[in-house]
Amino acid sequence: MSSMAARGRRPGDTDTREVILAVAREMFTEDGFTKTALTGVARRAKVDPALIYHYFGTKVDLFVESMTDTAEFQDESTADGLHADRSGTEVVAAFLRNWELDTEAPGRAFVAVTQAVASSPEATERLKQFIVEQTWASGKGTTDYDADRRRSMVSSQLIGIAIARYILQLEPLSSAAIDDVAAWYGPTIDRWMQGANPHPED
Repeated sequence: MSSMAARGRRPGDTDTREVILAVAREMFTEDGFTKTALTGVARRAKVDPALIYHYFGTKVDLFVESMTDTAEFQDESTADGLHADRSGTEVVAAFLRNWELDTEAPGRAFVAVTQAVASSPEATERLKQFIVEQTWASGKGTTDYDADRRRSMVSSQLIGIAIARYILQLEPLSSAAIDDVAAWYGPTIDRWMQGANPHPED
């Protein structure tokens, strides 16, 4: 489970929590962050609205957990982010697959995330940290001369790919197979993950 999703988690009935998460994920994806109300989530999930506040706290908390705490995210990553020894091609492929779990509308979850970022500074900070953790949060580079810059560059590349693919729908990027996109961008990710210090005298 990601550290972002686990932060501040309240104890409760697992089945009820999972129902709420599934409904919330569906509504946030369909209607966006701004238009989704916690009362609406409770109504569709057939639970008392107080349970949502009890289990998750705020709307931002529910949004972040519902959009990131999926089995697929956990399978593709570790608690410390994507495996540090993965190639750039593997990192790109894993990142895109996480956003294309909905085969009927690939990338729709990423669009919902960008809408939340545009309307909530708190969601922006939480999701930014989550994306960094999921892409390259620890392992090989954490003691490098510029680990923070490397993480930032890897994350910005992946986010840029997702924006071009899902929001701007630029061709041929938009319709290309995930493996093809990963092959195109993998070497660039490798450069930032594993490249040598361009200023060895530093």
